[in-house]
Amino acid sequence: MDDNEKLLEKLKKDHPIDQMITFSELDITEKLTKNDFLIVKYRDLYHQELAKLDKLEVLLNKLIGIRYKYYRFVDDHEWTKQEIEKFAIPSDPKIIQMKKIIRRQEVKLRFFEMAWKAFDKRQWSMKMFMETLKGY
Repeated sequence: MDDNEKLLEKLKKDHPIDQMITFSELDITEKLTKNDFLIVKYRDLYHQELAKLDKLEVLLNKLIGIRYKYYRFVDDHEWTKQEIEKFAIPSDPKIIQMKKIIRRQEVKLRFFEMAWKAFDKRQWSMKMFMETLKGY
């Protein structure tokens, strides 16, 4: 199991969406009242993680610039522009590490987006279920 899978499992454990999303005739009223809060909560978590991802991408671009200057002007090897962009930057350990951090952040972002959309969709499902119950 790689780091991203472990992160996803931890998020699922900390936020048991599958259990929270189910409802029945017995608990629908309670879950319907809590659903708006959950939509807002997970939408906010999504936007927080999106802001973090944006910052990480800015940092990656800065790091690429720093590492490019290093390979171009400091490194003993006489790199051409194309060699730096094609070989040095993609294999640079600092760049690889930063991209790994960004991928982890993307996992968090996708998880909270999925949760937000699941509660939003559940809102409509519960309303339709209530309308069906009223018909009987």
